[in-house]
Amino acid sequence: MTASVADFGSTAINAFIRACGAALLAIGAALALMFAFVAAAIVGVLVAGAALAMRMMPKRPAPAGGPETLEARRTPFGWEVESPRRKG
Repeated sequence: MTASVADFGSTAINAFIRACGAALLAIGAALALMFAFVAAAIVGVLVAGAALAMRMMPKRPAPAGGPETLEARRTPFGWEVESPRRKG
């Protein structure tokens, strides 16, 4: 089978279309990577800003009643729990 001009042109066009497709794929991948990098940078700045804001926040005052701890002791009928307010 001999190659004609129509076959050669068809092959050249097919190769050109494949090259254009590969170029578009490479451009799309580069854009996707740039978008991912920018998004990660924005999230990083937001997290750093939140950490800085939390560090600069004033501390909460301690509760007036002291620490909230419960006292418990084991009895024959189970555990008996008392709050510090009832004690005394």
